[in-house]
Amino acid sequence: MDLNTLLQQAQSLTTGKAEGELPGVERTLQQVLQSIEQLHSHVTQTGTKEIQAQILLGSKGINLSKLNKKLETLSTGKTFEPLDVAGADTDVCTFLKNERENAIFSVIEETNKNISDSVSKRKWENLTSSWNEEKTRLLEALIGPSQNFIDLQRLPEQTILNPECLPLTCLDDLGLQYAQELGQYNALLLKGGSRPNLVQKYAQLANSTFGNLEVTNMWLMLSCVTQVNDAPCLGDPIKTRQQRPEFVLYAKQYLEHRYRVYMNKMVNIANRDDSYRLVRAHVERRFSGQQTIGLVEHAGGQPLWPLIYYSLRCGAVETAVEFLNEAGSSYDDFAQLIADRNGGVVNSKIESQLKLQYANKIRNNSTDAFKKAVYCTLLNCDINDTHSEVAKTIDDFLWIRLSMLHPGDATSYAQLQSIITTTYGEEYFDALHQPYLYFQALALTGQFEAAIEFLFRTDANRVHAVHMAIALHELGMLGGVRSVSQPLLTIDISDPTPLRRLNLARLIRLYVERFEGTDTAEALHYYYTLRNLHDPKGRNMFLKCVCDLVVNSGVLDTSIFASIFGQRQTGLATDDDYSGGLFRQFSCADFDTPTMAGLVADELIARGNFEMAVRLYDMAGNLNLALKYISILLAQVVQQPAVEGTLRARLSLEAERFSTRLPMRQTDVEPKVSTSFTLLRELLKFFDKYHEGKLLLALQQLERIPDIIPNSTEDVSVCMSTFRRLSGEVIKVIPDVMVAAMDITLSQYKQLKLDTESGCIIQQQLRERAKAIANMAATMPYCPTNQRLLQLELLMH
Repeated sequence: MDLNTLLQQAQSLTTGKAEGELPGVERTLQQVLQSIEQLHSHVTQTGTKEIQAQILLGSKGINLSKLNKKLETLSTGKTFEPLDVAGADTDVCTFLKNERENAIFSVIEETNKNISDSVSKRKWENLTSSWNEEKTRLLEALIGPSQNFIDLQRLPEQTILNPECLPLTCLDDLGLQYAQELGQYNALLLKGGSRPNLVQKYAQLANSTFGNLEVTNMWLMLSCVTQVNDAPCLGDPIKTRQQRPEFVLYAKQYLEHRYRVYMNKMVNIANRDDSYRLVRAHVERRFSGQQTIGLVEHAGGQPLWPLIYYSLRCGAVETAVEFLNEAGSSYDDFAQLIADRNGGVVNSKIESQLKLQYANKIRNNSTDAFKKAVYCTLLNCDINDTHSEVAKTIDDFLWIRLSMLHPGDATSYAQLQSIITTTYGEEYFDALHQPYLYFQALALTGQFEAAIEFLFRTDANRVHAVHMAIALHELGMLGGVRSVSQPLLTIDISDPTPLRRLNLARLIRLYVERFEGTDTAEALHYYYTLRNLHDPKGRNMFLKCVCDLVVNSGVLDTSIFASIFGQRQTGLATDDDYSGGLFRQFSCADFDTPTMAGLVADELIARGNFEMAVRLYDMAGNLNLALKYISILLAQVVQQPAVEGTLRARLSLEAERFSTRLPMRQTDVEPKVSTSFTLLRELLKFFDKYHEGKLLLALQQLERIPDIIPNSTEDVSVCMSTFRRLSGEVIKVIPDVMVAAMDITLSQYKQLKLDTESGCIIQQQLRERAKAIANMAATMPYCPTNQRLLQLELLMH
């Protein structure tokens, strides 16, 4: 066929006059080609799978495109939203159904909201607690109120220990010796004996045992300065120390005693008690030849004023008077002044004359530095003069300044303290390399708190600092802070400018926390020293520290619990069934073991450890709270199988003990708590028999509990009335009880299915019981086992 013929046929098709076999069409070839191209492009865009789906659904009369539009209009946003109230043409059954479903949805929504709020609250509480612990750790490293100086040595260092080689004790030899002495001291107090001077006891211990001369000297100095009174000082220690002259007097005497010992070492004489010969020998050794230039006044061939100065410096006042008498009658007034001062008499007339003499003749005209020093020391002249030609050591400087102080002059005393702390300070004394020298300067000027805090910064002296603080606290001489939550060393606005206050509670806790887990007995003795302090909530710090020790020891570790409260005696039904325990030695009118147990239990409840809290409430004699919290625990595990070592097994033993004790203590327990515990105890027995496969015994046990599971439809209303009066703990268990009861009913039904006519009657009763249980589940506000109960009931038809 040529092209002309094909053209004629195409034209004839267009005009509708076909001469061949082809049907008539209304499209030209060009139009057909365009349609094919459009179809091809559509197929390539939509994909073959969609086309196949359209072909498949189209063969069944389904329009896929319209179906897609309908699906797009659907929304899942209202799945758990309340249903719309039925219109006017809705029947009562539909209306009640909607209302019931709306109530269920509202309960679910409220429960989810409460859970979310509870989780959020617990999260923030935990975060706040972590922040507070970090803040406390940072505050412990701060010095002074400005909180700008951080001691990096106090920061904890990570240490990896071999768990197979744990130390038996974390205390070294010094720590153990200190702790034993403190334990003996506390034992005397607990027995009501006389209170010994703990500073002197530690000084004796250091002198006889430690073998460290510098530590021995520190304790000797502290015992000399604080021998104000054997009984504890009353009132504020800071104010008492500033106003009482004994602190200055004893510090001065200590320096005089030290210098006398030094003179005896330098001068070898037969009779060391002969002050006259000792001073003359010392002056003779020090002054010879040109060293006497400027010393114009003599007595017995030796310079007079060095003899007077060194006599006063070593505390030999009578010897100084004797040297003045030897010098002649022109020194009678000065000899009388020294004698009067030694006797505690103030002669104003002689003092005025000598002060005038010093101002006119000695201050600017005398070349004798020792004469100037003696006049200034006795007459309190030129207090800013350091007397550097005479005072060669810090001991000399302190002795001169202390000798210038009038008894009870708090202002001058504070000025001397400011010179040591502020004017000179740690850098001047090179305290890092000479810690004992700086400690001595602080302690001799009555700044015990700053001296102890300074020693506490170094590992080598920390143990001494802690026990110095304890000893001074027991004597009532340690300035304490207003609140135990304050930093270790603080400034109180009511105190004189240079003085600090020491937080004893924080000091002891920082020291004890490293060994309280291994040396618990010693740790309790340290915490006992805080018995007179209270935290911001008013709780006794001794009880608070022991409580934290038990709580922080770990939930699963009961060794601390047993060592503090004692071992439980099995087979006893009385309240006091614990023997031993470290805490019992501290029992007194203010606190005893039951009080301590109740405090720890409250803290454990706040942290969610109910199991240990139940034992502690039992020990505290609070049976009501013990039953309350064991009921909460039983409600969580009562339906579980009994497996040895699990929480359910432990609670089962505790519940057995409480059940024998409850009849004797019924009046101490709230009726609702008693009822809840009794029901849970009976349900515990029921589930024990049920999981053991003793279904008949389990059913008999369940029937002993009145009106809890219905046997017929008539019993449902009675059981629901009982259900509404139950506590939340028991209500939580009821759905599992219903499932177990339905399972027992089904098992009985299957056994009687092929029985005789009597068996049919029993089967009808069993079906009636199953229907009653299912009806009760449908009537309950919320029953998570409702579907399971319906499935079991259907198996009986």
